[in-house]
Amino acid sequence: MAVEVKSGDSSDLATVDAVSKAIRVTSYASDGSEGVNSFPIQVATNNATQLNEFVLPSLNSEKYKFLSIQLIGTWVATVTFEGSNDNTTFYSIATTDPSANATGQATATNNRIVKVPVLTKYIRARVSAYTSGTISANVFGHLDENSSGLISTLGTIELNPETTKVIGTVNLAAETTKVIGTVNLASDGVQTYEQVISAATTNQTLVNSGATKLKTFSMVNGVATLRYFKFFNKATAPIVGTDTPFLTITMAPNSESRFTLPNGGIDFSLGLAYAITLGPAPDNTTADSVVAAVTGIIGYV
Repeated sequence: MAVEVKSGDSSDLATVDAVSKAIRVTSYASDGSEGVNSFPIQVATNNATQLNEFVLPSLNSEKYKFLSIQLIGTWVATVTFEGSNDNTTFYSIATTDPSANATGQATATNNRIVKVPVLTKYIRARVSAYTSGTISANVFGHLDENSSGLISTLGTIELNPETTKVIGTVNLAAETTKVIGTVNLASDGVQTYEQVISAATTNQTLVNSGATKLKTFSMVNGVATLRYFKFFNKATAPIVGTDTPFLTITMAPNSESRFTLPNGGIDFSLGLAYAITLGPAPDNTTADSVVAAVTGIIGYV
């Protein structure tokens, strides 16, 4: 007995594969294209011409994996991407710029495409600064994720070479006891935490004198321009512009920079100190002019 599945115009919806003899059923989009779940869905947008107008009005994005937003038009302004779970209080969210291979950007000042991961129920794009022109956008919601992920922070972290490959000693008891003896691991140590609330200076600070391992870094740059968090291998507070940083972390605007290093951490043989400047060069001395622009914690052992 043969079974056929046909659409209203008698075209085959199910076919028998010539090799496997299995029935193959195909889904189609409304335009006849195969694979409904693979197609992005266009989202309604707005033409913004003044401060605090929305290029993308608040969108319930819970069914999407991410949004792709293409800003278009001739304009001079700043567009801020924001998220919320209650559709009342919104916060800046980090995005990815695939065309520039850049991540961690919460704002845009020119026409480009951004990928916005769906981490909150509601997402919007607001004109946070305006000079002239009309800002428009093409926005699509994607039901499927792709391989272009989001990196939470920008910057370079240089790690010292490992001094040992030995974790510890594993002692196995005799088979007759069915007991897997004792696993002795080198102690990771209890971390000490240093709170950071930046002042309107270069914030040269000694965290700990003597050999130190940096384990945790969690900071929020709460302003709309880059900040550079510079670590120094010193037993005293650094002299900004004279001492060379051991490690510089670039902090993207309106976003969090965070990492936690297991076991070894990053070695500072003399001591752990830091400073914050507005320029990336090792000898930059441009002080921050905003109090509490950078806040967070440093964990060390």
